[in-house]
Amino acid sequence: MIRHLTKTPRTGGSFRQHLSIDPLQQPSLLDTTLRDGEQSPGLYFTNNEKVIIARALDELGVGIIEAGIPGMGKEEKNVFRKLVGLNLKAEILAWNRLAMDDVRSSLEAGVRSIHVSVPTSPQQLSRKIGREPSWIFRRMEEVVGFAVSEGLSVSLGAEDASRTETNFLKSIFLHAVQLGVTRVRYADTLGILTPEKTSRTIRALTHSLGIPLDFHAHNDFGLATANALSAWKAGASVISCSLLGLGERAGNTALEEFVGNAHFLEGRFPDFDFPRLRKLCETVSIFCGRPIASQKPLFGSEVFNHESGIHVDGLIKDRLNYELFPPERVGGKSSIIVGKHSGRSALKYLASLQHHTLTDPEAQGFLNALRTRMASQKGVNADGLFEAFLLEKY
Repeated sequence: MIRHLTKTPRTGGSFRQHLSIDPLQQPSLLDTTLRDGEQSPGLYFTNNEKVIIARALDELGVGIIEAGIPGMGKEEKNVFRKLVGLNLKAEILAWNRLAMDDVRSSLEAGVRSIHVSVPTSPQQLSRKIGREPSWIFRRMEEVVGFAVSEGLSVSLGAEDASRTETNFLKSIFLHAVQLGVTRVRYADTLGILTPEKTSRTIRALTHSLGIPLDFHAHNDFGLATANALSAWKAGASVISCSLLGLGERAGNTALEEFVGNAHFLEGRFPDFDFPRLRKLCETVSIFCGRPIASQKPLFGSEVFNHESGIHVDGLIKDRLNYELFPPERVGGKSSIIVGKHSGRSALKYLASLQHHTLTDPEAQGFLNALRTRMASQKGVNADGLFEAFLLEKY
């Protein structure tokens, strides 16, 4: 049995006392669960599920919801019409290639905000679409010009931006500004950036750009959240995320991780409803048929479990010793479990919850027997053995 930690002294004060808040603007969140998240191999959402997720994101205060690709056909257009008809506070964004047919599909879907994406790296220009760099500018004038003339709010994205020369990318973005786009996107399509390179590049691009830059990270090397934080601090005012980090290959920046970092470590999103976000992540997990990893930051079922004797002893004295914030803040609970690494203090504390008293020799005797058993046997139910030990003793 897992025992939830009861009230203990909290002599360390609030975790917020330890934050150093700078004047950096709070980033806008762009959630792409319904577009890039749904591009996870083997995953899809029904139209009804898309509506449920979009409503929940809107209630959480997510400002931009990238809801899919109207160019995919009739059903995708239908769900966009439903989403637009909800009159959410969030901007409903449709993803498009830099192509006239895609933009026309978005117009037919009733959206007023579109994103148009174009490969910009030498690799993808040559080996994916077989075009010269100058083609991008001509195509932008045609497609972006048409979209703006139709009254659409247009975001332009550079696919594979992290393998694109920065000055060339800057020229594309500046030309997009001249054509009337309202936002540009830097996509680290293969997840190859580091926080240091992200900071240098985004700072160079946002200097004198004049419109918001959206940073879209992939997690191929486990750096999506770190890179997103670096991008925000370097000037990216919009951060693309997805629930549970869903997305192509290793996924995208996890919305819950980015907001968790921004809130608990940087003091942003002061009123964010993390328990509600947790419930949404659990809902999305069910829709996907993919369980949330037990050690997933913030929302994993085991991230507030404690076994190590040294840690539990410190936790009993003051939860701030090993918990930066109350787990209840994100819908979690502190729990102590019995195991190989438990210490006497933990066993004595757990016994006291059942109004029993253990001496140090009694606690040590149980631990010695438990460790001997675990040294030669897998699957030992340590909690069950401790319960039996207490029943036998009392």
